[in-house]
Amino acid sequence: MKRNCKITRLVVFMVTLVLTLAVTAVALAKGADEWKKAEGLYVWKQSAQYSNGFLYVKPMEEDLYLFEFKTMRGSEAEDSSYDYNVAGILLVNDKGEGEADFDVEKKPVKLTFTLKGKTIAVKQTGEMPADVSGEYDFQEKSYNATEAAATAILEGIAPAKTSLNSSNRPYRLVYANETVGGWFYDVRAIHQPSKKMFARFLVAADLTAVYRNDDVKNPQLIYGSPATMLTAEFAPLLQEEEEEEEAPVPEGATEEKVENKGSDNGGDQSRLSAVVSVGPADPAIKVGESSKLRVTIPGNLKYKLSDLKSSADDKVSVAGDGTLTAKADGVATITGKFTVDNASRDFKVEVTAYVPKLECDALPSHIDVNEKLELSSYITGQEGEVKPQWSVSDSKIAEIKDGVLVGKADGLADVTAKYDKMERTWKVAVGKAELPKKGDAAEGDDGFDIFDLLIFGLPIVLIGGGIWMFMKRKKQ
Repeated sequence: MKRNCKITRLVVFMVTLVLTLAVTAVALAKGADEWKKAEGLYVWKQSAQYSNGFLYVKPMEEDLYLFEFKTMRGSEAEDSSYDYNVAGILLVNDKGEGEADFDVEKKPVKLTFTLKGKTIAVKQTGEMPADVSGEYDFQEKSYNATEAAATAILEGIAPAKTSLNSSNRPYRLVYANETVGGWFYDVRAIHQPSKKMFARFLVAADLTAVYRNDDVKNPQLIYGSPATMLTAEFAPLLQEEEEEEEAPVPEGATEEKVENKGSDNGGDQSRLSAVVSVGPADPAIKVGESSKLRVTIPGNLKYKLSDLKSSADDKVSVAGDGTLTAKADGVATITGKFTVDNASRDFKVEVTAYVPKLECDALPSHIDVNEKLELSSYITGQEGEVKPQWSVSDSKIAEIKDGVLVGKADGLADVTAKYDKMERTWKVAVGKAELPKKGDAAEGDDGFDIFDLLIFGLPIVLIGGGIWMFMKRKKQ
């Protein structure tokens, strides 16, 4: 019995030991792989007012990582500082250790990285304008890269996609001073011996997408996704004063209707993001006429509009090619899906269909005797004012001279404007007279309403009922 008890205890001990070792091994393995989650912005632990540093790390293909240092070094005593940026690609092994070798002012520099969960240790060998050695702690995922990172990221993409291979060496990567659409860096690969460009790229400001753009007309996605471009709340490569303008069209962006070149921006309602918009080329369309959906997108990227629908097809219809047709006076909401390569987003815009008619914002109106009111008229859907022929129904109550209405006596009068084949009449009350309320006979109807029906209909019903009762009794 005692022997069986000892055996049982031994078995329990061995099982417990095995489970403990297994859990420990899993925990160690998990901790060992924690460095693989390294991505985003890291802050130098020794940062101070005149000396600080930021390290950005982004996983690329396989075991390659993009890095960029943004540093500031200075002296409090001298009250001065300077900035230094450097970026490149490093190959990380299974232990989370990596190295990057490059030249600075023709002198070799070596950076050694050790990725440990949310901390990255850096050791610098060789001289640079700023020593980036030290530990960096994770701060956040988001990051806006500089031109240095925009060129360095190309080294981390497969040479088959970039043509940055041995046959084109030696080469150098340069970027244009002007960005594209407030979202892309324009980077070019130059073969140094011949000084000829052999490749051109669009690199997103947040490094989420890279396009091969050799002919400028047909960019091809070779890395990442344009998804963040469709949701960005601001254009990182635009100057602040440009972003503050109402519904800006970023420099370098292409504006076009579906199948046709577009015109001016339709307004904030069409903006999918700070750099992409989808909306009607003409927010207001004359009944019987058509317009197009217009797209504004950086870099002449190819896109697709699908699932197009109208909330009021009897007022404004939308065709599969983005044609908008106004059918009747009213407003319709157009919905659909906007797709660029492997990214999509739904959109919704309003379109107004209108019938042209004369308008005068000053009418109907109430004026005093001898008071003057300047009249101006325009046609809905058209820019600028028109000069119609004015007339007044009763010249004793009011008169119009040179487009100015003058009150003469107490009373109501009709003011009429005629222009081309259009005519419009408004009520004017002068002096003690009051404008009729909506629904009153004075608004132009026959004055026959529910009260008139009761006044005339009730006696007829009573008389008819009395005759019927009389005839019924007489018959009985």
